[in-house]
Amino acid sequence: MASQHAYPLGYTPEEANRLQVQAELLGEVFEDALRRAGLREGMRVLDLGCGVGDVSFLAARLVGPSGAILGVDQSEPSLIAAKTRATHSEVTNVSFKTAKLETYDPDETFDAIIGRFVLLYLPDPAGVLKRLRSCLRPGGIVVMQELDMSVASQYPASDLFTEVNRWIFSAFEAGGAEKDMGRKLLSTFLAAGLPWPELGSVTPLTSGENSAYYAMLTEMVRSMLPLIERTGLTTRAGTGLETLTRRLRDDAVANKRALFPPRIVSAWSSVI
Repeated sequence: MASQHAYPLGYTPEEANRLQVQAELLGEVFEDALRRAGLREGMRVLDLGCGVGDVSFLAARLVGPSGAILGVDQSEPSLIAAKTRATHSEVTNVSFKTAKLETYDPDETFDAIIGRFVLLYLPDPAGVLKRLRSCLRPGGIVVMQELDMSVASQYPASDLFTEVNRWIFSAFEAGGAEKDMGRKLLSTFLAAGLPWPELGSVTPLTSGENSAYYAMLTEMVRSMLPLIERTGLTTRAGTGLETLTRRLRDDAVANKRALFPPRIVSAWSSVI
């Protein structure tokens, strides 16, 4: 959630809640990548674009009380929320710092640099990783996870789902984000001077009336509504926001549609 551009989804309390729901849905995918990359107890970890802290808290559990996490983000409201959550959950091995990743210059070293859904918002993601790798200790790891949004689909496809996707994807592009950062992770790692990374990908699949993704799509539209309206994609009235989740769900169930959310791509490498 760090960029010289405005974060396309904004910093509202509703967006903070959406991020926490997203973390619950996708947490296992990133945890698997962290474990495969070698994140373990006792490590000191730098979490890039930590937002409201979900990845930081996940990593804090993996490194245990002998490890430590520093989450960095440009949004002060997000970090206030992260600190509040840490206090309420009694998580003591995390701390947070306000900084822009484009200019952040750590004065300490780390065993790992991690980030989820953050490089897509950076104008020069390879440059940021290249600069920050200097704060890694020998043998340190870099683990990043990004999305390929363009592959998101529904089968059989509905006009409503197609239109909602158009609003979201066009708004991301209008906000300066790279909506298909996942497929660029390999080239980004290599351009940053990192060793050739290990790669993995997961394409979620969901269907039925109990799927959480209908509400997730609605909340993304809600968070991006100012940008959607500003770029002339549609209006609040045009989104039918108050009934959007129900309409997406009812249509998908009635017509036996399966939903394939964006592909999740992970990359990790170890610095010699």
